[in-house]
Amino acid sequence: MTSTAKYKTSAPNKPKSCWDLFCSFTLMAMQAFGGSTAIAQQFLVDQKKWLTQSEFLDLLTVSQVLPGPNIMILTIMVGDRHFGWRGALASFLGMITLPATLMLSVFVFYQQYAENKWVSDALVGMAASASGMVAGAAMKLLYNCKENTITPPVWIFGLVITFITVGVLKISMVYILPIVGIPLSFWAWYQFIKERSAQS
Repeated sequence: MTSTAKYKTSAPNKPKSCWDLFCSFTLMAMQAFGGSTAIAQQFLVDQKKWLTQSEFLDLLTVSQVLPGPNIMILTIMVGDRHFGWRGALASFLGMITLPATLMLSVFVFYQQYAENKWVSDALVGMAASASGMVAGAAMKLLYNCKENTITPPVWIFGLVITFITVGVLKISMVYILPIVGIPLSFWAWYQFIKERSAQS
């Protein structure tokens, strides 16, 4: 028996099998040129409908707290959610098998033509496109935060502090995450307890 029954989700669809997970994540990985999070949000929420926007944000938050590539952790969690360790393995292999093969081929090509102006101009264009994809995904996630327990003034404050310290001052997330994340986690816990008390 799979672990599907252990999880309740309001998303309208779910993967049919481990093979479905493997093929779907392979397809997703082949679209993720520099904007993995943006593609994951569009693919899992808008196209496949395996997650709601809120569920995606929750899994993304967990994946950002844990060490390692965010998109890989999120992928493994989605697979595990539906088919346990088999789903996690299928999702992981789907994300790395074909893309890793292609990446090695591109690396060999780039080593030979790195000085070519057409190649450098193409990379600049891809970087601009990836930036737009990430910005678009961020805007969708921000819209979902309006209903967050933390309340808008508090998460906006955390957003501004993180942007300034990490984006502008270039301070490592290793230091910022405990300083900003832990107080916000306690505030969310306090708001949750407060809401539960009011309901009872």
